[in-house]
Amino acid sequence: MTKLYFGKFGVDKPEQITEKFYAAGPKGDTWYGGIESGDLVYPIFEGKVIGLWKVKGYTNKPNRINKNDPGVVEFDEVTPFSTPVPVAQFIRNPAFSLDINLLNKVVKSTKGCGFFEITLEGNQSIESINVDFSQKQNFYIALQDQPLPNDDQQIIVVIDNLQNTRILSIVKRDAQGTALLYEPLMKLYESRNKEDERYTLKELLQYANNEAPNKAKYISTVLHELNKQGWYAVSNPVQLYDNILVGRRRTPRSKDNNSSINQHSDSYIQDMDEDVVEIQESYKRYAELLEFNPNMVLYGPPGTGKTYATKKIIEAFENRYSYQTVPFEQVEREGRVKFVTFHQSYSYEEFIEGIRPRFNTDEASESGGSLQYGIENGILKDMATAAFTQTLKSELKSDLLSNTKESSRIWKVSLGKRSDDQTYERCKQNNWIAVGWLSNHNLTGKNYEDIYNILKSERGPGAQEPGNDASTLDSIVNEMNEGDIVLIYDSPTTIRDVGVIRSGYKYLSNEFFPHIREVAWLKEFEQPYDIYDANGRTRLTLKTIYELTRLNMSDIQQMIQADHATDTAAAVQQADDPKPYYLIIDEINRGNISKIFGELITLIEKDKRQTLSVTLPYSQKPFTLPRNLYLIGTMNTADRSITALDTALRRRFAFVEIEPDYSVFTDPNLNLSAMVNDVVDLEKLLRTLNERILNHLDRDHRIGQAYFMDVLSISDLYHTWYYKVLPLISEYFYNDAAAVKKIVGSQFYDQYGSMIFLNQHREGQGISVFERALMDIYKGKANDE
Repeated sequence: MTKLYFGKFGVDKPEQITEKFYAAGPKGDTWYGGIESGDLVYPIFEGKVIGLWKVKGYTNKPNRINKNDPGVVEFDEVTPFSTPVPVAQFIRNPAFSLDINLLNKVVKSTKGCGFFEITLEGNQSIESINVDFSQKQNFYIALQDQPLPNDDQQIIVVIDNLQNTRILSIVKRDAQGTALLYEPLMKLYESRNKEDERYTLKELLQYANNEAPNKAKYISTVLHELNKQGWYAVSNPVQLYDNILVGRRRTPRSKDNNSSINQHSDSYIQDMDEDVVEIQESYKRYAELLEFNPNMVLYGPPGTGKTYATKKIIEAFENRYSYQTVPFEQVEREGRVKFVTFHQSYSYEEFIEGIRPRFNTDEASESGGSLQYGIENGILKDMATAAFTQTLKSELKSDLLSNTKESSRIWKVSLGKRSDDQTYERCKQNNWIAVGWLSNHNLTGKNYEDIYNILKSERGPGAQEPGNDASTLDSIVNEMNEGDIVLIYDSPTTIRDVGVIRSGYKYLSNEFFPHIREVAWLKEFEQPYDIYDANGRTRLTLKTIYELTRLNMSDIQQMIQADHATDTAAAVQQADDPKPYYLIIDEINRGNISKIFGELITLIEKDKRQTLSVTLPYSQKPFTLPRNLYLIGTMNTADRSITALDTALRRRFAFVEIEPDYSVFTDPNLNLSAMVNDVVDLEKLLRTLNERILNHLDRDHRIGQAYFMDVLSISDLYHTWYYKVLPLISEYFYNDAAAVKKIVGSQFYDQYGSMIFLNQHREGQGISVFERALMDIYKGKANDE
């Protein structure tokens, strides 16, 4: 007996569509879902049904998808669709019984299966299915006994009242008004929610406010519409499934930052790697471009999702680096991405480095502290330091720097007297740094004041000051941390060794120098290594331990790579690729590029990274940019033309245009509402507006899809239209009412250019004046030319 299936084909494997096969190995693999020769399949590609295929049979076919096993199933095309149909629209055909396969699995990836059998409605047969999918079933969430728009077929989630907001039943109402229990969805609702867990809409909202903001937005909109008109028109059944029918999550959210498994709001966990791959695939070419040029600017009209695109590009780039699914949120938690927004007052001092005031609160409280000035890093220099730290870790290929971060400190340490190497040799032999003062005192738990008083008391009664430096002991006891770097003193300009701290403070009572920290030696120099320039041309002092604030991880990397150094067991090997770091510069065109980047505009080029350095004007230190730091800028073309950008910036950045994306309204991975009140088509509305703007202005002033992506109801659309879209278009045409009317028609402005606020509420069974006016725009009835 012939069966009917949906088949989901990954966008990262387009050859399966062009060559009409599916590669999952031999017959019987679960990915095939049990399809047999002669069965019919609706193939889904890029979230749309592209036609009707027939299973030809199983065979062997060499392919890149499953290289270890050439087993595939092949298809013949029965009916191609000249215009692919979005899945959310397709599954509303009256022929289909809306069970879980159609509401969830065909839209989202289900691990281990790519084909799902379709259940037909009533006595429908495969041969009698009407492929004209302009027919649809209409979905509503409505109060019981509430009159609804006069549709032929209605599936209604019935709510008892506004006080309780409990789901009573799910019914199907025909054109004559007869309502019968709709078992496919009712069974789905009951199977996904235990009897004592069938929460009211208000209870679901209370949960979602803390756990799921998108769910909260949807439920809030439903409640608002129920209160306003008694019903809510559902344009996307998958939203109904996700936000209402599956209730609350029973499986807790994963706390594992490294997990690549998405957990959804139903009672089971789905593997979403396939969906993530599909989303990433569209950004793959930008990730490849970022590898070619580490500097990129995304430009386009407002609302085209440039910031969203940067996140997806980073996820796609992470996949190229690690071959794993790494969500942007994880990269952010790891501190490998930072945001900065340029503006007219933004400066070099904020971006790279500058002298800034600091209030010193370390002085006696009666003095109230004092204002001091010091050199502080800007965000680019901080990100460069973090990226160099990661590069250093990858070069050492060991866990010695596992606790080292960009915030780790660098210390100068003297071991023994300059004329006597005995202490130095013992410390090197035992992998220590050590201090010998107060040899009879275990300083565990002692703070600076305690140490100061003990040192002073050892000088005898009446001593005004201690005999040794309390801050040195305080550093080794309290201030140093695991992962900090130590440089062993040789002379005022040179060092002997580089090490990393591997333990907390320890007291060894039998040692002459008993206060120690364990270290691992990263480099031992045959000849003393000169750090005078790297230290801002500042000489080292005789103080036993103090922090070297002028040095950073880039300097440490250069020391370890020094040609005349003797490698230790942990020293540089063939390096792995270090983890990438990203600096996202929003509104990059709003800043004075020459002023902000200064001399570093040259260093950002790919072939200058880690090969060319400049001396920074404030710290007087050489500086270079790491290869694993990527700069991604965004710019709004309606705000300032791309042609006005600094020529130096244009030459060093790759420019990617981000255009309005109309496919988001039918993309099942995004799960948006394409229709409002099941009447106003957002994709057609936006597309028509942009076509008219192109004809009357230019491409830089089109309107992005983000303006409509959060629209779930006619109220949302009303506020978006009157308080976002129309003011934007008016600004484009400098309040030229006649020009604006050519874009949106004359129904929204009077003869003096004042807005006309149309009624959004429906009268009887008809649609509202506001809805009609919007529909007239894309139906060609509102253009006032």
